[in-house]
Amino acid sequence: QVNSRHTKLCRNLRASAAMSMVDCGGHFAKTCAECPDGNGAVWCNGDCKWFSLTGSEDNGFCMALGGDIGPAGPWYLSEFFISGVIMLIFACFYKQQVVNKIGTIPRIFNIAGRERGIFACFSNADTCMYTTFCMPVVAGKNYHAAEVCGFWPGCILTFLGTYSPFYCITVCIRTLLAGGVQERTGHKQDFITNCCLSAFCMPCEVGRESLEVDAELGAEITCCCQVEMQNRVVTEVQNAAGRVMCY
Repeated sequence: QVNSRHTKLCRNLRASAAMSMVDCGGHFAKTCAECPDGNGAVWCNGDCKWFSLTGSEDNGFCMALGGDIGPAGPWYLSEFFISGVIMLIFACFYKQQVVNKIGTIPRIFNIAGRERGIFACFSNADTCMYTTFCMPVVAGKNYHAAEVCGFWPGCILTFLGTYSPFYCITVCIRTLLAGGVQERTGHKQDFITNCCLSAFCMPCEVGRESLEVDAELGAEITCCCQVEMQNRVVTEVQNAAGRVMCY
């Protein structure tokens, strides 16, 4: 009778342990990440699935099926990685050809130009294209020109936050940075307005901001990464005239 109770207890303990672990397909582990144990994809089965950006059965990781990132997780991660690489390559070129040439908004002898509407970027094909396909790069340029944040931190933060589950955090940070840019361009908006625009109209807001920053710099940025800089005096005269005449 004692042996029978002992056997039953052992079975219950094994069942309880199995329930708290994942089925790797032939063996158990605490998490799917521990299933391969150095053996690659062949040890990642059952409740888990092997994922590798390169398709290798040795270099990759084991993840839970239907986990927090869902069954579409591998596709999302691969697209996120590929788009990040492409964005990084373009950002390096953009910084060399544009950001390093335009400088920053001057703190003296600076007349604020006219304020633009939220959909102003649609009137400028080049700015519209930049913000549609490369918004993090444009945002980084704006932050750099207004000296509220470096180009690379602004660009990377915008990319990681906008195209990931951390969008709400990005909205809050973007709201604060946008306020700093507006102080330099002379078009300050309240926090609530900036927060709403960043949450629901971020690409249009970044495009509008870019046009105002470029006007303060006297820069005309066209595809592909071509920059024309105006004389400082001419820029200030145009900004003053535009503010008065609203053109």
